[in-house]
Amino acid sequence: MTDAEPPPSPAAVLDTLTRRLTHELREELLSLSVHGSYASGDYHPGRSDVDVLAVLANDPDEDTLAQLSGVHVELVRDHPEWTDHVEVDYVSPSAVADILAGGPAHRMIRISPGEPLHLIEASEHYLLNWQSAQQHGRVLAGDPAREVLAPVDADHVASVVRSHLSQWPAWVQEAHSPGQQAYAVLTVCRAVATLATGRQLSKRAAADDARVRMPEWAPLIVWARDWWYADGSDQDPDRLAEVSRFVTEVSAATLDDGDRRRT
Repeated sequence: MTDAEPPPSPAAVLDTLTRRLTHELREELLSLSVHGSYASGDYHPGRSDVDVLAVLANDPDEDTLAQLSGVHVELVRDHPEWTDHVEVDYVSPSAVADILAGGPAHRMIRISPGEPLHLIEASEHYLLNWQSAQQHGRVLAGDPAREVLAPVDADHVASVVRSHLSQWPAWVQEAHSPGQQAYAVLTVCRAVATLATGRQLSKRAAADDARVRMPEWAPLIVWARDWWYADGSDQDPDRLAEVSRFVTEVSAATLDDGDRRRT
């Protein structure tokens, strides 16, 4: 962590992004919406990212990537504080429909913290983002996401969450810093909340839900929440052993409970 000033309100960066995308993509842009913590009212300056979904009329290609590269270069130039704090999925309605139906592969474009703007295969991994935009998105341009995309149903989301949850016991072994460890705890809390309630919660809301749902883990959950939202330091004591046990035990118990419910 650093002592740098937190980025300003996301309103300016969203306004810039919206103006440039509508100018660059024109009729190809069917829908642009912000979702996640900013749309839900749980945005935390300096910690939260802005999550955006752009629905394109057609699958993006190399030419689209070149168009969008200029937009994102200018965005960072004008709002350097937001470098690595903007996440955008660029995907077509046909890609989402075919993923839901098990149809042919499509490409999408994505930029996220730690990843450059790049072309990737559209996959179920991103269904949670698309459902979030459908359910809670705030329209920036075009039509609401729920009107241009096939609905992402709760069962499909639960399947993706369960798949992610099953992999976390292995992933957490690479969480060598307190920040990574806090992230692991909060992500598992979000998965538990999604599977229990059918709703996607912010990290903070999921932690508050989980400490009531799992009181035996409340001290660790509160630590993770406070580290994440109160500018914890990676110089803090390592908690990997405790975090690993939480992730392994909670993941196994949650997945086992889901298996019992389906039988």
